[in-house]
Amino acid sequence: MPDFKEEIRKRLAQLRLSPMREHEIIEELSQHLEDEYENSLRGRVTEEEAFQAVLLRLDESNLLGPELNRVEVQTAQESTATGGERKSNMFADLGQDFRYGLRMLVRAPAFTTIAVLALALGIGANSAIFSVVNTVLLRPLPYKNPDALMMVWENATHLGFPINTPSPANFIDWREQNTVFEGMAAMAQSSFNLTDVGEPERFTGRRVSANLFSLLGAEPQLGRTFRPEEDKPGTRVAILGYGMWQRRFGGDASIIGRAINLNGELYTVVGVMPKSFVEIPSFDNWKDQLWVPIAFSSEEATQRGNHFLEILARLKPGITRQQAQAEMDTIAARLAQQYPDYNTRIGIIVKPLHEQVVGNIKGALIVLLGAVGFVLLIACANVANLLLARAAVRQKEIALRLALGASRSRLTRQFLTESVLLAAIGGGVGLLFSIVGINVLKTFIPDTISQAQSITVDGKVLIFTLLISLVTGVIFGLAPATQASSFNLNDTLKEGGRDSGASSRGNRIRNLLVISEVAISFVLLIGAGLLINSFLHLRNLDPGFRADHLLTMKVVLPELKYPDKQRRAPFYEEVLRRVRSLPGVESVAFGGNLPFTYNGDSIFISIEGRPDPAPDQQVDVVTRVVSPGYFHTMGIPLVQGRDFDEQDKVDSTQLVVITQKTARHFWPGENPIGKRLKPGSSTSESPWREVVGVVKDVRQNDFLAEPKLQMYLAHTQTNAFAPNALVVRTTVDPLSLAATVRRTIWEVDKDQPVSDIDTMESIVSHAVARQRFSMVLLGVFATLALVLAAVGIYGVMSYSVAQRTREIGIRMALGAQRSDVLKMTVMQGLKLVLTGVVIGLASALLLTRVMASLLFGVSATDPATFLSISLVLTTVAVLASYIPALRAMKVDPMVALRCQ
Repeated sequence: MPDFKEEIRKRLAQLRLSPMREHEIIEELSQHLEDEYENSLRGRVTEEEAFQAVLLRLDESNLLGPELNRVEVQTAQESTATGGERKSNMFADLGQDFRYGLRMLVRAPAFTTIAVLALALGIGANSAIFSVVNTVLLRPLPYKNPDALMMVWENATHLGFPINTPSPANFIDWREQNTVFEGMAAMAQSSFNLTDVGEPERFTGRRVSANLFSLLGAEPQLGRTFRPEEDKPGTRVAILGYGMWQRRFGGDASIIGRAINLNGELYTVVGVMPKSFVEIPSFDNWKDQLWVPIAFSSEEATQRGNHFLEILARLKPGITRQQAQAEMDTIAARLAQQYPDYNTRIGIIVKPLHEQVVGNIKGALIVLLGAVGFVLLIACANVANLLLARAAVRQKEIALRLALGASRSRLTRQFLTESVLLAAIGGGVGLLFSIVGINVLKTFIPDTISQAQSITVDGKVLIFTLLISLVTGVIFGLAPATQASSFNLNDTLKEGGRDSGASSRGNRIRNLLVISEVAISFVLLIGAGLLINSFLHLRNLDPGFRADHLLTMKVVLPELKYPDKQRRAPFYEEVLRRVRSLPGVESVAFGGNLPFTYNGDSIFISIEGRPDPAPDQQVDVVTRVVSPGYFHTMGIPLVQGRDFDEQDKVDSTQLVVITQKTARHFWPGENPIGKRLKPGSSTSESPWREVVGVVKDVRQNDFLAEPKLQMYLAHTQTNAFAPNALVVRTTVDPLSLAATVRRTIWEVDKDQPVSDIDTMESIVSHAVARQRFSMVLLGVFATLALVLAAVGIYGVMSYSVAQRTREIGIRMALGAQRSDVLKMTVMQGLKLVLTGVVIGLASALLLTRVMASLLFGVSATDPATFLSISLVLTTVAVLASYIPALRAMKVDPMVALRCQ
């Protein structure tokens, strides 16, 4: 490109213009002439012809004259060079800086595009994750005075349940004896079969105290909430959730006052909750779709051994959580003295509702927010390096401004303005990226995260994006601005800018930025490596069954229609017979509460020939009711004895199958086959049950937790529990049989709902969804950081090679081999990388400790992870240095020397 600035300067010399006028004309007109030159070249003329055409254009009076007149008007108000000191309006100065910065960015489209994309990725990732944090952690719950809402649980740590559901009798005593709560409400999970309205369907919901909605301060969209007098046995009223109302009743407002058939009984709909109503958290992520009064029967109200409630309470004004906890501790101690058989060592936990809603995702979100912050810092370092290189190219321009009277502080401000402008553009693009990112996030955010689907870009996110863009602009612009304004004016003017960019100070700043990028990338990669390693350990755990080719579905029989085992048995047998004959079915069985779908149904047992343990020494055993063939269908190995069979009827010997852990606990070193146990105390009316089989331990409640003591009962020999799930092992894709199996069940009972159709592999996958969510996101951010760091190393090394062309030429002219130049360049990059790795290693040893709660089967300082990540990062960095090194190796000594 010809130097049009010099041509313009020659023509202006005789006019004796002020420095300001001359500078403005040169800057404005040179850009115009360069555009004219490029347009001429597109017309297939030679470079010389294009240059002469532009000179002719320059000599035309109608081009230079108007430009002089325009600047004359401007300089009547502004008489110093751009960036110079003068007494003027600060906003006018900022406007001038803004316009000039925008022109400079437009004139360097490649630089601007790369910088904006780097910043957009960093800012967009931060905005997306902050949107999640804002919705889940920061946004207040949509209830009246939500900070006063508490969840109250039993503490049965000695039984393996640090957070346990209370019993009805305990709840009633808590409600009557406390003085710290305005009110307490009980909730109990329940399912409802809706019939007589289209296809039969099962809905999950809860029985609740009549005062639940008033405690929350939640108003219905239609109708009303429950009245106190409706919280008694025999009352049949219901409140619908918004989703159920829309899907099953088409949003019909006349639903209020109508009767619907739930579990074979007619309930009158009295209200519909709004779409914005946030579900109350449950013990195992239960989803409420409707509510009915809890209406304790006289028998339920006296139960202390049956734990199934969830309790919500509201603190009185002026009462703190600590005060409430202290009083509830006193009540727990009092109940332990009054009811030692049930309440010995049973404590009470008062937990804020918001903390309950957030659950165990808080730590993961904080780690992810820190990770995207690191990604943004790496992006800033890259852009800062780009600006440093650009400042070196613009050094002659900066020196000219200083010579024309501009102060160094004004130049610093000019460069910061350009940086903030660049960051603002990057923030705008990043906001668009974040909107796309949020939509992607929603597809795999665990459904255990409350309000996950309401995550959006709101006012807080916009303010966050604006602030982070401004701060980012200052961060990455400060070093280049300081460096650019501190050039030695005399040296620059004398040397004409030769090799100015290779100054030792500039190199040091660029090297420090690269070291920082490598160190931060190392920390992120270590975090991602630990989570990946942890997730692999998790997925390699044996759940105790085979999840492949297993179709599952809920089949909950209504108690009114199937009140006992005699009525249920014919239904189960007929369904099993029909499904077993379907093509593609290998085996089929009924079971109660499949693994990872429910945390309840655990009872204390007695062992024949042994005295009952003291109340605080009792151990609960998870109990499941199954049909014959359940273990074979689920792929649970039979270790000893036999399975249930068709001969195990109601009137035959009462049997039980236990797990290995249960056998070791109650009969260590003995053969458990033939031993007898009884649910409840040895004096209870429950029959003694003979152990006929031992099966492998199954992870029933939590994939991460060790299996608890477990036993299985035959469905034909118990009334207390009923199978509620059908499992089908197939030889084909399980879901391809779902519709056929459902129709087969309806052939047996046309009013029986079939719900929650899924594969067992999907259920297992959901059990580790939180760990997968953390691993995937941190892995993505770490990969992005690695790419950005590699680009940064490549950029610095490329710039170093370009600035050292003369030095490399001299070395090669004096006898240096090309391999020596290659080695020298690669070693230069390797030193930076190794320094960054060492710093990152020290940082990672400290920072990864905060991830300990997110890890499983691997320590926060796992040597294998640290070693492998070090090798990966070093390899990538060496490759990033190798490409510029190859270019350095190809330098022609004579060409390099002539260029200087």
